[in-house]
Amino acid sequence: MKRVSITLYGKSYEFATDGSEELINYVNRRIKDLQLNYKNLYEEIPFDELLVLMLCDLLEQEYNLKKNIESTLFRLKEKLKNVLQ
Repeated sequence: MKRVSITLYGKSYEFATDGSEELINYVNRRIKDLQLNYKNLYEEIPFDELLVLMLCDLLEQEYNLKKNIESTLFRLKEKLKNVLQ
């Protein structure tokens, strides 16, 4: 495990990960993107509420992506089944 530092709206945080450098770079890039996307809200609502909103948005995106992948996988299985018959 290595310790990684991130900065979110000027506040520094550390976490431990055994993830790759590619993963760490992705997280840092996404944190920067999120800060830009939520910049106006950061100025309007409390920080903890903003973090909850960001987390919920990310979980919603994750759920939708998972459903899309499952749907695509199902369609592929059906096509394969039809081709192999």
